[in-house]
Parts: sequence; structure tokens; C-alpha cells
Amino acid sequence: MSTAWRSTRLALLVTVFAGLSSAATRGDVASDPIAEVVGAEEPNVVEITLDEVAPEPSADVAAAEEPAVPDVPTDDVTAATAPDVPTDDVEAATGLEVTTAATQTAAEITVADVPPEPIDTGSILMEAEADSPILEGIVEHAPHEIVGSCSSCTAGGCTGGCERPHPGIGETYWIVDSVFLQRDNQSTDQILAASGPNAIITTGQPQFAVQPGLRLFRGVVDDCGRGWELGYLGVWNMFADLEQGGRNDINGGDPLSFLVDGFDGRSLARATYLSTLNTAEANFLWRSCHRGFSRHSAYPWERCGNYRRGTIDWLAGFRWAGLDEAASLQLSGGNFPGPSSYNVRSSTNFFGAQIGGRGRMEWDRWAVDGWAKAALAGTAMSQSADPIGSVFVPNPPVRSGRGATEGGVGFIGDLNVNLSYRLSDTWRLRTGYNFLWLTGVALAPNQFDFGGTNAAGTGLNGGAGVFLHGANLGLEAAW
Repeated sequence: MSTAWRSTRLALLVTVFAGLSSAATRGDVASDPIAEVVGAEEPNVVEITLDEVAPEPSADVAAAEEPAVPDVPTDDVTAATAPDVPTDDVEAATGLEVTTAATQTAAEITVADVPPEPIDTGSILMEAEADSPILEGIVEHAPHEIVGSCSSCTAGGCTGGCERPHPGIGETYWIVDSVFLQRDNQSTDQILAASGPNAIITTGQPQFAVQPGLRLFRGVVDDCGRGWELGYLGVWNMFADLEQGGRNDINGGDPLSFLVDGFDGRSLARATYLSTLNTAEANFLWRSCHRGFSRHSAYPWERCGNYRRGTIDWLAGFRWAGLDEAASLQLSGGNFPGPSSYNVRSSTNFFGAQIGGRGRMEWDRWAVDGWAKAALAGTAMSQSADPIGSVFVPNPPVRSGRGATEGGVGFIGDLNVNLSYRLSDTWRLRTGYNFLWLTGVALAPNQFDFGGTNAAGTGLNGGAGVFLHGANLGLEAAW
């Protein structure tokens, strides 16, 4: 018989004799059959029932194959219920005299082999709240099968939740990204310069190179999943140009080339296109959590042992974007001594409401996240052109400076996907790819107007689009 079972039986015996001692103190010994057995000269029958011996559900008290024999001496009962236990220990614990005998009663106590209940270590550790430094490390790395809806909040915070890296979904975060974006040129295909009857430069031909920029995010989320976020993206001085040479037969667009000395009979033409984009946003967000590791999940990523959690942020707020551009046509060489130029500028500002969503899945070190945002905005567009003068008599100009403004409706679409690596509990290194659309804009090259009337150049051509795409590399800090 195991040492643990012997200790259990000894504890039961001590409990019985402690009860006898208490009864004797109250003067009730005469009415207690067990006390009579201990105190009388003649032994009586002692009956051990299930309730007296095994109060715990896991104990099984079974009667022996032979019925109990009456007049069992008390020393036999003692020997049967606590074999190999020194009587001195029992007497010291109870204050009563105990005698032993070599014979054993027919009563036998056995313990059923009960299979252990499955233990949900994740739930136990989460309930412990990591009060000790030892448990804090265990909770951080233990797998969980907890759903953190965070839909019900109390004065003490959110019930449920997920961990990052401790229980709770509240956090403060900064994101700093270097972006490397390339934009397209969706200008209408208008002729800027021609060599004889052939067009050599059009507004849609100059193409932009990849341009670096900066993106920042600052956000706060409380333990109930409510928060806010501010963001900024800037890509400055995106530049495209195209240059073509000829044999003193290059002219600008007609009919303006017939009206301005220096816009025909040239040997070199160059078109330049400069563009800067700034955008800012302010969003409210509501965060919900997906459960972490679950070996029975229908989703394969949740069956990975190192899966930590998944979150979804729903966004709603305001977005502004400003697109400022300049385009120029420069003609030189040939039959005229100095250069001639035609310069235009345009600006488009978006003011609109934005909605979107952002998702994230985290494993032990790696995480995948991304967002999709859309903004419907009103637009304020403007364009302006410098005066155009003769190369021989610049003043007064052949065409004075002029411009126009106009309102409209635009759209901003923003997509991103990232892969990040956790450097510490606070810092992550991240890289990803981005797509950004803007529609309803006034592009600078579309404002060229080579008409020969006084009204030429006084209108505004809007309704164009811009598409940017490229990579990002940066750091994320969250605590």
C-alpha cells in the first residue's frame, strides 16, 4: 500500500478520534457507540460506513466478501484502518489509548482508479492574472483557447480579451515607415512638341521614377477595444521628364506656335513634370479579437502551436489629401537666341469621410497585417499658368497669366499588407507593399492649352486619376 494512502487513512483515523475527544469533553461519551468501545472493558461491534470513512467523492468504501463479524475488538479496528502506523503517534494526536492486534477486520478501504479530468492550462493561467513573476512568464508563452470579443465592458475594464503579450487588448503604438512609391501618369495624350508633322512629346509620355517618402501612425486603444488613430503620408518631389532633339524644326503645340516667336524653329524640346502628395487622416477605431491557439480550429493558422492572437480594427474618420503639381514645356536652340517656356501648376485638395478595416495575425515572433480604407471626398481644384511672351519682345506678353478654380467629387482608396518580426515586447521590424488611388484630381499637364483665343487657358480640366504603388520598410513600437 502506497505511502500516500497510508497518510490518508491516518488522517481519517485522527479525525474520528478527535470527534470522540470532543464528545467526551461535552459529556456525550455514553451515547457514542465508538466511545463506548474505546472506554468499555468488553469490545463491541464497530461499523464503518461509507460516509464515515470516505467523505471524498474519489474514495470507494467496499465491504469485504465475508460479512463483518460481531464483537470486533477495538484494537483490530485500529489495525485494520491504519496498518503500520505507530500507536504512539495516534495516541499523541488524539489523547486516547489505542491497542493493536495482529488480526485484520473484514472491512477494507479501497480507492477507485478515477481517470483525471482534462486541465485547461490556458484558462487557469489567464484566471491567475499572472500575479507572480513566475506565472507572468508562463502566461506569455502558454497557448490559449480564449475568445476575446471585448463586447462587454465594466468599470474594471473588459471581460475576456487577448494578450499582447499580457492579457488585455489595450495598447499605445507608433509606426514609422519609409515608403518607396512610384506613381503613374494618367494625363491626356495632348501634343506638347512636334517635329514637322510628327509628335515627339505628349503629356502622357514622361514617366516617374520611384520616390522615397514618409508615413507615420500614432494610436491608442483602451482595454475595451475603443481607440483613435492619427496618420500621415508624404511623398515629395516626384519627378518625370522627357527630352527630344531635332533639326531646327521643333515647334510647340498649335496654334500657339504661330502666335509666339520662339515656339517654332527649335532644335530641342524638354517636358518636365513635378508632383507632391500629402495626406493625413484621423480615425476612431473599434477592436475585436479572435481566439488564439486552438487545436480544433477550422482555420489552419490557429492550429499552429505558436499562434498568439488575431485582431480586427474597424475604422471610421476623416481624411485629407493634397496633390500639388507643376508641368513645363521648354524650347531652345534653333533659329532663336533664348529659350521659351510654358509653365502650368495645379492643386487638388480632398476633404472626406473615411471607413475601413485592419486585420492582424500574430505568431510567436512573426505577424501579418494589412488594411483597406476608402474615402469619399469633396475636392477643391485650381490651376494657374504663367504669362507667355515673345522671345524678342517679352513685354507685353502674348498671353497673360491666368487660372481657374473648380469643385468636384473624388475618391481615395488605400491598401496595404505587411510582414513584421518581433524584436522585443515593444519593437517590431516591418516591411510591406502599398497601393493608393486618387480620382477626381486636376493634373498639371492637362492644363496646357495651346489655343489662340483670349479664353484659352482660363478653364480647368479635372476628373483625372493618380495611382501609386511601392514598398515600405519601418519600425513599430507598441506597449
